Amino acid sequence: MVGIDIVDVSRIANVIKRFGDRFLNKVFTGQELEYTGKKMRMRESLAGRFAAKEAFIKAHGEAVGWKEIEILQQGGKPYIVFRGNIYREVSISHERAFAVAVVVIGKDTDQR
Repeated sequence: MVGIDIVDVSRIANVIKRFGDRFLNKVFTGQELEYTGKKMRMRESLAGRFAAKEAFIKAHGEAVGWKEIEILQQGGKPYIVFRGNIYREVSISHERAFAVAVVVIGKDTDQR
């Protein structure tokens, strides 16, 4: 299964401005916030992770909690942890205005 999503970075920036930590803590895990907090373009990085979560939900085929999906990094490459499984077929890209992510759920899933 394949999922793709694109996010307008300004939309994420506006939601952060309006709801602040309430939004961030509802959608992102502590590790995700720690990672993105170190980035010069934090909002773009958050938008990329948001897009990856949306893409995962589309590929997975059912709604799940935002924080059940955790986007982590290893060697500069993102991967997803969901309910004890690791999904490695993840690609995130962003620039100033947009972030996009693609997730493929297939046979590459690892048990954590």
